[in-house]
Amino acid sequence: MIDRIVDRALHTVSEPRPHPASRAALDLHGRAPVVDLLVGTVLFRRRFLERSPVGHVDLPRLRQGGVNLVGMSIATRFPDRRGTLSAAQFLSLGVPARVLGSDLEMIEHMVGRLDAWDASSEGRFRVVRSAADLETVLAPGGPVGAFVGVQGGQVLAGSPDRMARVLARLHTAGVRMLAIAHVMDNPLAGSGTGRRAEGLTPLGRRAVAGLETSGMLVDLAHASSATIRDAVPVLTRPPVVSHTGFVERAARPSRWRRYSAASRNVRMADARVVSEAGGVVGVTTAVSLLGGETARDLVDTVRFAIDELGADHVAIGSDMDGALRSVIDAAGFPVLTDGLLAAGVPEADVAAFLGENAIRVLRMVMAG
Repeated sequence: MIDRIVDRALHTVSEPRPHPASRAALDLHGRAPVVDLLVGTVLFRRRFLERSPVGHVDLPRLRQGGVNLVGMSIATRFPDRRGTLSAAQFLSLGVPARVLGSDLEMIEHMVGRLDAWDASSEGRFRVVRSAADLETVLAPGGPVGAFVGVQGGQVLAGSPDRMARVLARLHTAGVRMLAIAHVMDNPLAGSGTGRRAEGLTPLGRRAVAGLETSGMLVDLAHASSATIRDAVPVLTRPPVVSHTGFVERAARPSRWRRYSAASRNVRMADARVVSEAGGVVGVTTAVSLLGGETARDLVDTVRFAIDELGADHVAIGSDMDGALRSVIDAAGFPVLTDGLLAAGVPEADVAAFLGENAIRVLRMVMAG
């Protein structure tokens, strides 16, 4: 019951449905792969294969929106009084009480849920763990895919031996992207919304190197400015900022919580550090981080990112079903495409944004 109440209350859209789009936009969606680097649906909904009357993301709406692949993100902690995501929410989702105290066991349980969706989908949905899986979901007529991401490096905290064991378990489970920071500071790194917002710790530097060795994409979403600037020189492969807005576009502070557009959004100077390392920055569809509620606000933010970072370094990172109001749901991506084309963004640049840039960095990881 609690999970349904939360889903209905938080996962709303500002643009009315259904979402009309031009023939040119629909045609591009039929030819270009579409990848969303981050959605949080598995943390808020038991069912995924059937259309839901609420929320942002389910399999039918991903197909309707022409989406080939999403990064299905798992978070285990949230800045409430205990530093954990609401136990009541997880228990309502059917998560066993015995796993609530372990970040690693929570992640493995949620991956098990994704695998169950895969097994029940009759070939319509696939959890992507390999280069072959990736090419299968990108092929015309292929299943919709999801690769597994984790938000929060606290799961890796401990001794070097423990970190190595956890990294091995995460990779075996199917995790292919990990954000070293989330909404709070942790033993690895400072968060933009953390109390200290400092940079990488010595343990964090070891973790960043370990993630690359273990075959995972390093995600700098939620990281403090100092963490981003500390992490990039350590990396040998391009990182991502999986989902963000930009301080230059939206920087409204909050009087009552640390999480706000002012602290959560990335500064363009830091986003440029990522792009100059060959990385990709995912643009959110969350109203509060865009600073506006219309499709035009979303289009303008994407255009701003392309202008500032280059067309080869911007992607979709919606954060749909991530406890934030969104401009559109997953069925509405053609509306975004339509707006970009109407605004004069070249079709090649739109195609790069829709999926090609994300696919480039994912292929590096999946290739091993």
